[in-house]
Amino acid sequence: MERELSPQNTEKLVQFQELSGIDNLNRCIEILERHNWDVETAIHDHLGLDPREVTQSVRELPVFPLQNGQTTINRPVMQQSIHRPQPVDSIFQRIMTFFSNTLFDDNMGLWPTATYQRPYGFTGWLLFISSLPLRVIMVTFYQFTRFVFRVIRPEHRPAVTDPTGNVVSFIQEYNQTFGDPHPTFYPGTYSQVLNEAKKELKFLLVYLHCKDHQDTNKFCHQTLCNPEVIEFINSNCLMWACSVDSLEGYRVSQALRENTYPFLALVVQREFRMTVVGRIEGFVEPECLLQRLRTIISDNEAFLVAARADREERSFNQALRQEQDVAYLESLRADQEKDEKKRRERLLEEERLREIRELELAEERKKEEMTKKKQDAIKQVPPEPASDEIGICRILIRLPQGQKLERRFHRTIHTLKDLYYFILSHPDSPYQFEMATSFPKRTLPWQPGMDIIPTLAEVGLGASEALLVLDLDA
Repeated sequence: MERELSPQNTEKLVQFQELSGIDNLNRCIEILERHNWDVETAIHDHLGLDPREVTQSVRELPVFPLQNGQTTINRPVMQQSIHRPQPVDSIFQRIMTFFSNTLFDDNMGLWPTATYQRPYGFTGWLLFISSLPLRVIMVTFYQFTRFVFRVIRPEHRPAVTDPTGNVVSFIQEYNQTFGDPHPTFYPGTYSQVLNEAKKELKFLLVYLHCKDHQDTNKFCHQTLCNPEVIEFINSNCLMWACSVDSLEGYRVSQALRENTYPFLALVVQREFRMTVVGRIEGFVEPECLLQRLRTIISDNEAFLVAARADREERSFNQALRQEQDVAYLESLRADQEKDEKKRRERLLEEERLREIRELELAEERKKEEMTKKKQDAIKQVPPEPASDEIGICRILIRLPQGQKLERRFHRTIHTLKDLYYFILSHPDSPYQFEMATSFPKRTLPWQPGMDIIPTLAEVGLGASEALLVLDLDA
């Protein structure tokens, strides 16, 4: 039954097939639909992984497209005549796996493949044919024993709880077994090294170690410890290694679906995702390994160059945006400072104008009050006595602006209050003033609101006096 899938769901289907190893499209679609097309949840359920351990997204987990980088739902045909084992979920599948591995498996198969050196010459073929019955017996016994053991005791692997511990333990065990001369192994989880390779834009070389395989010791002693191999890998790649006997290695093995050991996979960022671009399976000599690595890296270096150029362009654009943002913020700050300065100046000017207005209003009120006082003072001035009356005091008054006033007062009847009101009633007199004699100069003891007001005679004024008006506001 064919179903119409969107491009996004098609890509998720390809990813799920690569992780699960299930070739039946309808079954894959049913599993994904059951998990609402969530690849991560579907993979956890299918492989029995613990979701709490996985902290990276499904793109950062070992989820790879096909080796040629094409997003198609058809699985590619392997160049070698090798049948890829499927997950063993039942006795029937275990039986089929047993017979297929017996005939075609690279590790213990009957026929020489590309990973083993073919015999040359008559002697070589004679030895190979003569040893074929023994090889048949050995392979059959080995495969049957392994099949029986797996049927009786199926392999149940719990969820990965300490992936970093699995990797560090393998590195320590490898150093104790094979020594220190080897490429630098990344001491972290597979997800972490994927992120590191993506961050540094470098190739990632994945090595899956199987200590039970017949070629593992030979590969580690002859190939991985080769100085040229070590220098080349350390200079061009990040290398991550783990044993398939550990939970972390087994999980990665389920993702990469290797056929034999030793197994190497070269991973690189390709079109914004980490992709397997090369697989090296079985024992290889150092020279052959270097040649294949150089070829794969040379064929895929353009993807890293494009990724670096894209990252540099994004970094340049980001730096340019940051500079523009800084310039904008600086301009905005300058404008804000100008606006603040103008606001302060405006407030100061408004305050100054308000004070001036208050002073003017105070002055106007003061003038109004003094005008009223002058009008009231006119009413308070007593009539001027006749010139021939006894006890008359003739007073000459000089105002601050030079005006002269002259008037007669009774020395014993009129008081300083009468004299004060007479001066205050004049239009040119100041509002606040003091009265003083000209010679000898002394200030007359007068203050508005006095309880006891002295007469002119009591303050010592004679028949003729000259007084000065002193402006207190001047």
